[in-house]
Amino acid sequence: MPLESHQHPSQCMTDGPRCRKSRWVGLWIRACTLISGTLALMWLVLRSGTKPSRLAYPCQQAAMGAAVATFGVPAIVAIVTFRTSVMARLRTLRGQVTLATLSAAGLALIAFASFQPAFDAERLAPPEGYRPEVFLVNDARGIEPGRFGGVDDLITLMGVHGFKWHRAESVGLTSGPDGIINADDVVLIKINYQWDARGGTNTDVLRGVIRRVIEHPDTFTGEVVVCENSQFNPIDGFDRTENNAEEIVNSPHDVVASFQKQGYQISHYSWTDIRWDSVGEYSAGDTTDGYVVNSTPDPQSGIRVSYPKFTTDAGTHISYKYGVWSPTPTPGTYDADKLVVINIPVFKTHVGYGITASVKNHMGVVTKELSTNSHSRIRDGGLGSFLAEVRMPDLNILDCIWIHAEGWPNEGPGSPYGWASRRDQLVASIDPVALDVWATKYIMISQIIENGYSSSAYIEQHPDNPNGNFREYLDNTMNEMLLGGIDTTNDYTAVKLYVWAGDVDRDGDLDLGDFAEFEACITGPDEPTELGCDVFDFNVDDTLDLTDVAAFQVSFTGSG
Repeated sequence: MPLESHQHPSQCMTDGPRCRKSRWVGLWIRACTLISGTLALMWLVLRSGTKPSRLAYPCQQAAMGAAVATFGVPAIVAIVTFRTSVMARLRTLRGQVTLATLSAAGLALIAFASFQPAFDAERLAPPEGYRPEVFLVNDARGIEPGRFGGVDDLITLMGVHGFKWHRAESVGLTSGPDGIINADDVVLIKINYQWDARGGTNTDVLRGVIRRVIEHPDTFTGEVVVCENSQFNPIDGFDRTENNAEEIVNSPHDVVASFQKQGYQISHYSWTDIRWDSVGEYSAGDTTDGYVVNSTPDPQSGIRVSYPKFTTDAGTHISYKYGVWSPTPTPGTYDADKLVVINIPVFKTHVGYGITASVKNHMGVVTKELSTNSHSRIRDGGLGSFLAEVRMPDLNILDCIWIHAEGWPNEGPGSPYGWASRRDQLVASIDPVALDVWATKYIMISQIIENGYSSSAYIEQHPDNPNGNFREYLDNTMNEMLLGGIDTTNDYTAVKLYVWAGDVDRDGDLDLGDFAEFEACITGPDEPTELGCDVFDFNVDDTLDLTDVAAFQVSFTGSG
């Protein structure tokens, strides 16, 4: 039998193919162990150095185990094996200098991990008495010819409570002088389209929103532009084959094309294609498409704020910050009010930041190129700097028809079809921080639990954990917005919640006809809601009792 066939790889003395393979395998295993151990140590120090309490987290404990296995065990074995030689060397001047150098390097590493350049400013508390409105539609109705029933109900719910969709002199259920969309406005709709399958905004919802934009009581003569910066993923002309929809072939491009055939001025624009192009503003004489980038980083978050500037298919010049640009009369003017921004993210868990929703969807507005530090500064509130300095959306509509709900560490923000959970909910608010923290508490966490994860698995995502990845970037975002003078809150108990409930005939009022249906559904406490009766569950506790009766009475409007 050849020598290499029975010897340990480390004892292989020949230079045959099998022996060389054994040596390479050994080297590969040692190299992989060293790399994985080094990465684990870096993760442990950088993520826990600032907050030692995180050492109790499962991901930190796993990293600690890998680091100890790589460096600690061999070091201990070496010290025990060669303790006499080690002690002798430590008594020499050279050994003491080496030990001091290693100690200093270790302290420097800890100091580096503890150094946080963000938020030198004092942290601000949400304004006292601030109660942002959040609108919730449960059991959202789906596709109807050319529209989406859940969107119709959401806009009706907002209108009933004074938040009007269309701006018009005539006051109606969803229109009035304080509405957000004029008949001649340019409406920019920011979607998720970096990821395919359930990782992108539901295109049925997108169709429903566009339908309601163009149904202006004064006749819509404006323009709608669907936009996204998918960063490193090609956007494929907004026309992938696997989309988030009932019929998955229906892409954002298909939605846009269907309205174009009806004669409306609707298009899509890929900011992905201009993310490397640094440009000046129209007022500075620069008419090229690209990104305007601040020359210096934000003093708190460290981001170099950026925003897109582009010309639509209709020839409209848009600055995301300043609005619609008109070159005439000379020297030209901006109209900030003519640009309306509707932010429609899909609700998902995220491998780095725990949760991605209304706030993080703005990572698809800024560019991470051009040395902006955008993605690395999300944790420090960078997107809050953007919202405070550039523009707040006029409305955030959180797409919760399908959501990706996994415990930590998770696989988001990509979401293959089999990973998503159906919720059939839509939630909207002007305040993106309040919307995200409320929806995470009452929609995402409940679905993560329903999907079988234990509390230790979603500690980084839970809104009650101020040290988790989600709250860290959300709180820093809030602080940046408050520093910029924008009211916002990370307190989900401060939310003023309006729920689509009671209006069984969906005519925008609660009258005796609705009550007749309600009366037949009342079951009492601890009794499950019967099928078809959940529209009357005002407090969303799966029972119809006196609490819901009281809520119906408060909401009762009468006919008309």
